[in-house]
Amino acid sequence: MKNNVLKFILILSLLMNASMLGSAAYTHYNQSRHETRPLGCGLQKSGDQVRNCLFEELSLKPDQLRTMHQKASAFHTDLNIKGQEIDQKRAFLVNLMRATSPNAKAIDATIAEINRLQLNIQQTAVAHMIEFKGMLDKDQQKKFLDLIEGAMAKGTGLQCP
Repeated sequence: MKNNVLKFILILSLLMNASMLGSAAYTHYNQSRHETRPLGCGLQKSGDQVRNCLFEELSLKPDQLRTMHQKASAFHTDLNIKGQEIDQKRAFLVNLMRATSPNAKAIDATIAEINRLQLNIQQTAVAHMIEFKGMLDKDQQKKFLDLIEGAMAKGTGLQCP
């Protein structure tokens, strides 16, 4: 009888350890998916599987680098705020759809608001890239636009500098 109790406790202990290990792995995986990259990183060159930092790829001068880091920081802060607003609208949309009798007008209005916010983000990103391009010399501009074109052609998505 005593052996059965000990075996049960051992099995219970092993299960708890396995669940703790699983929880730790899941938490690590989830956090690493949302890790922020250094500013200027995220564009892929055509054919490359390795992510390159844009600022390194363009061989920026120290004064260019300083200015672009400042502008990029403000830009990404603004994008994060806008992204959070979209996330809130999406959550609200899901709640509208959960209703027993969903309100089609409210759903359409929420979708329109999400579309407006996404359009605003796209316009902001393009304006930022044009401003960024204006700070570069001709060779850097060509490299910059080639990187953007390569990322868009592959559908890998872009992270603006």
